[in-house]
Amino acid sequence: MAVYLFTFHAYRSWNADKPQGYVTKGGGVLPPDKERAEQYNRNAKHPPITFDAAAQRVLVDAVRETSNANGWRLHQINATTTHIHILVSWGGFFEWAEVSRTLKRKLGAALSSTLDRPGPWFSRGGSRKRVNDRKHFDHLMNRYLPGHRGASWRESDP
Repeated sequence: MAVYLFTFHAYRSWNADKPQGYVTKGGGVLPPDKERAEQYNRNAKHPPITFDAAAQRVLVDAVRETSNANGWRLHQINATTTHIHILVSWGGFFEWAEVSRTLKRKLGAALSSTLDRPGPWFSRGGSRKRVNDRKHFDHLMNRYLPGHRGASWRESDP
């Protein structure tokens, strides 16, 4: 059974001038870069997105619906103003990339429909981490994910 933690960031929510640094594809975490941030801002075609409480609830509900429709086991969701974490597992033949694309597509459609406006809602790509053992899973379920503020759901909830 595959178990993954997917993270999707709100569009333009993690710019290069963040004090924690920023991430580029294949480049890892880089130190803050004010000039790069200004370049990103100049090139942006849309304003930054944040997920308010209503949008966070839409995200949580859409993940639950999508997981149920596909027979995936949803363990926990945390939606914040800047991103969403989804801890999910599945059996059978689903590539992680297919699961990621399906989730992101359904989340964007749910936000557009419910909030009555088009995206973009998310930054390109997203993060995926395969959960390799029980210790890692327990850490995510009991420490890392509960530490996020915002809308949440875990499989022990009704």
